[in-house]
This record gives sequence, structure tokens and C-alpha cells, in this order.
Amino acid sequence: MVRKVAIFLNQHLPLSEVFIAHQARELKRYLPSFIACRQVKASVVHSIPTYILNKNFSMIERVREALFKITGYSEFILDKIKGYDVIHAHFGPTGWLLTNIAQQANIPLVVTLHGFDVLKNNITLRNDGLIQYLYKLFLKRLTHQASLFICNSEYLKERAVEFGFPKEKCVVSYLGMSLNLHDQKKYIRTDKMEPFRVLSVGRLVPMKGHSHLIEAISGLEKEGYNIRLDIIGAGPLQGELQQQASSTIKNFKFWGGQPHDKILSLMRQSDILCHLSHQTENGYNEAFGLAVIEAQWSGLPVVAYRSGGVPEGIDDGKTGILCPENDIQSVQRAISQLIDNDILRQEMSNAAPEFVRQNFDGEKLTAQLENLYDEVCNNYKKVA
Repeated sequence: MVRKVAIFLNQHLPLSEVFIAHQARELKRYLPSFIACRQVKASVVHSIPTYILNKNFSMIERVREALFKITGYSEFILDKIKGYDVIHAHFGPTGWLLTNIAQQANIPLVVTLHGFDVLKNNITLRNDGLIQYLYKLFLKRLTHQASLFICNSEYLKERAVEFGFPKEKCVVSYLGMSLNLHDQKKYIRTDKMEPFRVLSVGRLVPMKGHSHLIEAISGLEKEGYNIRLDIIGAGPLQGELQQQASSTIKNFKFWGGQPHDKILSLMRQSDILCHLSHQTENGYNEAFGLAVIEAQWSGLPVVAYRSGGVPEGIDDGKTGILCPENDIQSVQRAISQLIDNDILRQEMSNAAPEFVRQNFDGEKLTAQLENLYDEVCNNYKKVA
């Protein structure tokens, strides 16, 4: 008999969370449905059944979303999750929102932690909003109710335990990618006069380190290197970063947020991915970095900071180069090394897809996830 999993989200489904749809699509033994608090405008397209509390932003829908987040109860959500074998919530605060309903429905709750939910040193009402503030304040409610917490790196698991999650309930399960659905065909440089294409993928926020990358590219241009910088992503720093780029480098483009297929297409037209996520003042940094996996599958060597969980996704010296955190000079040297050394760049380009195949095959990792679902369902003691 096929079991059913209700995948619970706060937002359905921003482009930056396409990995959730990909993971759900890979499920073989569990039939997934999405249940979400609200719809977002630019969202991932998929064919999985979806139920949204606030879909059209009518006054009635807004009120019922607000009431759910205030009280922890929603007749709509409770009705939709009935008959499911397990609930899988993404992000800690989202799982926290569902604790009362999971208990009322008598269904085991699994929560995937992704980073911001455990990596900040100081969560405040002013900076982080009411839901995340209450989530931190009443974390024990979630740690007691949920059966399992999935962390997407060893680094994140360590930090989750420090945050207050019980070690015995935390497991590591990496995010992978659907290898069989993505063409590996890569652009091969034939015209030596073409700019060396450097790509960055990530939200335009301080933690992602785009300002460091622009500074590194500026330094390389001053040394005479012919480089084009492409930045995919949207966020609050867009205006500031565009101004920095306009005043310091010659050849660049900000693409904004893009659908996943477009991101992969641009990866296959590039020579290298730079991923300079680093720890911010409040302790927030990259829990893993799925973009480095996707880039390596496309045959791109990666230059990244040795920060957070990012090193777990790169074979340093074989599929990419890890640099000391916040060391922009080291980033410049790594990029110039890859530009100057065609043999090294090609060796890394050849090794990167096999590294991904061995360690981050989405089909294999999703099978592991289903085994975790099995364990949770088999061990869950329903209340009579």
C-alpha cells in the first residue's frame, strides 16, 4: 500500500525553494501533496496536488491565515491533512506552526531545518518577526511534538543541537538533484577572445557575499583579465550591488530571480561558479549550498569560501577550490589559477559531475528520506 505524505509550507513555492518540489517529485513509495499557508506570485510550477490556506489574498483568506498563525488552529488545514501517514514541514518556524494540528490529527511530524531557522545567534521580534520570535521562545513545543529533524549538512546538525534541538532526533540527509532530468551538456570555449564567464547564484543578501565577488572581479580586471560576471538572484541588496558593479567592473549582468531551468542553462554557458557565502555578525551563514552541487553537475569548477556547510559539497582541489573565509585575495588567486591553467580547469570540470553522482544523486537521497518516513511511521504511537 502506498503511504501519503503532506508536505507543509509557509509559502507555496518561491523560486528559491524549487528544491522542495524536486524532492517531492522524486518520491516513489509516498504520495505527496503540498499544504501551504499562502501563495507567492513567482512560484515553482509543478503537478503535485496543492492546498493553500490563503491562495488569492481575499480578505477572508487573509483573516483565516492570520487566525491560524495566532491560534495554531485551522479547520481548513486540519481537514486537508486527514488521511496522511506523515507530515513533512520545511523550516523550523513552519513546523512549529503545525505542532498543535499534528497532535490533533494524530499524525507524526517531520521537520527539515534549512539554515536560518537555527543559525542566527540572536532572534528578535524587531528583526525576525513574530513567528520566528515565538518559535525560538517556545522551541520545546516543537522539539517535543516532532518525531524527527532533518538537517541538510553535518554542520547544520551541530548547530541545531547547539540551538536546542535534541541530538537523538536530528539526522543528516543532504539535498540532492534529479540527475536524470538535467542535461549535462556544457558550453566549450572555442574563441580565446571570449570573456571568461564567472557565475554567481543566490539571493542578494549580505550572507551570500556578492560584494566580495564584485571586489575580486574588479581586482582581476585591473590585472588585465577579460571576465564577464553574471549574477542570478534577487534581494534587498540589488540596488547597492548594481551600483558597486557599475562603478568598479566593466562586464556584468544582474539577471534577477530566474526559473530553475534558466539557472541550469546559464550554468552550462559559464566557466566557473563563485559561491562566497560567509558568516554574518549574527552568526548566520550557509548551511549547505545547493547551487554548488548543480554547478558541479553542469561541469563547473567552484570557488567558494570554507564556511558553514559549503565544504561538504565540494571536493577541494579536485572539483573546486576552497578559500579562507572573507579572504578576497585568495578568491582572486583561485579564479586566476583556473583561468590561466586550462588543464586544471578541465580536470575539475571532468571530475565534478562524477562527484555529484556519487554523493548527491537526488533519487538515492530521496529513497533515504522515504526510509526515514518509514521509521517515523512505524515507531509513532498514536493516541487512542
